[in-house]
Amino acid sequence: MCYNPMSIDEPNDARLKARAYFMRRGVDPVRHGGAGLRTFLNIADAWSLSTEEQMDLLGTQDLATFEDWKVRVRAHETIAIPVDVIVRIGCVLSIYGSLTTLFPDERAAAWLRASNADRPFDGRAALAVMTRGELQGLDAVVGYLLAKVYS
Repeated sequence: MCYNPMSIDEPNDARLKARAYFMRRGVDPVRHGGAGLRTFLNIADAWSLSTEEQMDLLGTQDLATFEDWKVRVRAHETIAIPVDVIVRIGCVLSIYGSLTTLFPDERAAAWLRASNADRPFDGRAALAVMTRGELQGLDAVVGYLLAKVYS
């Protein structure tokens, strides 16, 4: 048996799986995290997201840490962003890309806040699904929008 530096001791640990996924593809949380977070903050501004909504999308509850990240990435300092936050940023980037394909800018932000009877929303707004704290909510919106883009 060969030694595999990317093997995961706990196969059910999503964070370890995500880290291994990114490391195999050459994504370095220190080198790429800051750029991803800067882009996320620009999208958050375009969508007029509150600080609470931004933190919910990123899956962080610590306001002081979040504010520190914002200051440091806007100053273009090197910052290590946790891999699970990078995964969430990737989902937001996918959602943003799909929305810009489907709608003009002003309609994209409105669509996020409008109630939607389609699955997976069940009468809730997409933003409510995205900010409920679970990665599955972001993933559901990504899948929904990609299906719309490619249908």
